[in-house]
Amino acid sequence: MTFKILSLDGGGVRGVMAARILQKVEQQIQESKGKSLQEYFDLIAGTSTGSLIAGAVVSGMDSNQVLNLYKNETLEIFPYQTRWSRKRLPLIAKYGLSAPKFSNQGLINVMQKYLVKNQVPIKIKDVVKPNILIVAYNMYKDDPSFFVNQDSKWYSDIPLWEICVSSASAPTYFPPYELKGQDKSYPYIDGGVAANNPTLAAVGYAIKLGHKLEEISIISIGTGETTNAYTFEKIVGWGLSEWAIPLFSLTLNGQAGADNLVAEQILGISNAKGYLRLQFQLTGTNNAIDDARPENIQRLIQDSESFLNQGKVNYTEIYNQPNQMLVKEAIAKFIDNN
Repeated sequence: MTFKILSLDGGGVRGVMAARILQKVEQQIQESKGKSLQEYFDLIAGTSTGSLIAGAVVSGMDSNQVLNLYKNETLEIFPYQTRWSRKRLPLIAKYGLSAPKFSNQGLINVMQKYLVKNQVPIKIKDVVKPNILIVAYNMYKDDPSFFVNQDSKWYSDIPLWEICVSSASAPTYFPPYELKGQDKSYPYIDGGVAANNPTLAAVGYAIKLGHKLEEISIISIGTGETTNAYTFEKIVGWGLSEWAIPLFSLTLNGQAGADNLVAEQILGISNAKGYLRLQFQLTGTNNAIDDARPENIQRLIQDSESFLNQGKVNYTEIYNQPNQMLVKEAIAKFIDNN
């Protein structure tokens, strides 16, 4: 029996693109299999904004509701553009000029609002179907953490929203989040530091659950690749202040790309059931992960529409090299085969 995984990258407000792509995936699942996202997938893995989508799906939301969440709530999480906004003054007064750009209160509010069932916060141990895996980075241990539902460890009683806030606490944008469970307490930051694309983490967990590599199929959804080009002349004199912001974005892009390459190679030669990476290059000049203005959200959705209607992707099948095909065809073929 095929073990089907949905993997969701980090990327801040650009998660709206993953939500739009997920709409298309869900539509095809309903037409081909007559199932919901919850019923179709066996494991959903998410990092940062991907953890919010993963949590929303396991809490019972469909892709339309997830997309509306991004349309309606991202300004609560990212309420201004400039680090010199008056709204940031309390953070500067408390932590100095090097303070995070945003308070995490908006992020907390949104997570608490949606990751509930019957108005009660969902604990990660309460998730039954599908399984969930959330990636965050433990600063005390200097090590990534993979939070899963089928585990009786120290975090099993922690609400899912807290784990997702931990996963989404991007350095320079938000403060770390202190996660407390039983007799333990750790400071966490964005899981993208370790696995912005959680595909390989999901594969490892599936194997730990007892599934063979040849039983696994994966749809991995990205949040767009930036196309910034840095010449040697531009970066040769950069120091700490110049590298601070772009370094985090470079880490996310580089890790996600490397993870995809390794997954494509491993799954392509292992008789796996199929691997489909839905990712594309962003257009325009502003690809920030914190630009929640309505006009930018709409632009990101339009980019996703263009990708779904005209884009091409690699679809890796059993013992084959990746085959390039139209996105719509690749999604349909993957779901028909799984």
